[in-house]
Amino acid sequence: MSARLPGRWRRDSGSASVLMLACLAVLAAAAAVVIETGLSIAARHHLAAVADTASLAAAAAVDGGPGSACQQARAVGRRNGATVTNCRVDGPIVTVRLSMRLRWPLSWLRPLALNSRAGPAETNTDHSGQAAPAS
Repeated sequence: MSARLPGRWRRDSGSASVLMLACLAVLAAAAAVVIETGLSIAARHHLAAVADTASLAAAAAVDGGPGSACQQARAVGRRNGATVTNCRVDGPIVTVRLSMRLRWPLSWLRPLALNSRAGPAETNTDHSGQAAPAS
């Protein structure tokens, strides 16, 4: 024999399923935000490493002239998926600006862009003439 449920309980039939689906949708959206945030932070760190490497490679080649130094920076950037958008040589100091287009799932974001500067240690001074702290 089966017991009949009161009318009140029959009307709520399936509401737990709808509530569970709504909770899963919220959880999936939160997970997507966390994953995309982590991926964008990782991409920025990668670009920072590429920019530093490109500026150091350019500074090492500055004796060959500004063209040679900037060519070296472009080659390092290209090998690592970035584009040198600006390269400036001021004596022994090289400043490069790199940009990188992000891939899926971050392709909807604008490209990342970072600057990096490299040169001899004695040129790393602030406006007071004191050595600037390493960053």
